[in-house]
Amino acid sequence: MVAKDLPSLPNDKTYELWYIRDGKATAAGTMTPNSGDPATWRVLDGTMSAGDTVGVTVEPRGGSSQPTTQPIVAINS
Repeated sequence: MVAKDLPSLPNDKTYELWYIRDGKATAAGTMTPNSGDPATWRVLDGTMSAGDTVGVTVEPRGGSSQPTTQPIVAINS
């Protein structure tokens, strides 16, 4: 996942990546915007399957076991 110009979040929040399949979300890692660099990237954890949507949510620092907010980005594969 490559994101450009992600806004910084408060210290108690992080961006979390998800595979979304059949309405169920599976955590795929967290990412933090790079200070001074407009592009941020992260190789997703786990395995993506055909038809998965990749979502990005704002979660408590360290991530969550399930999304606690609606995705700010959702990319259909």
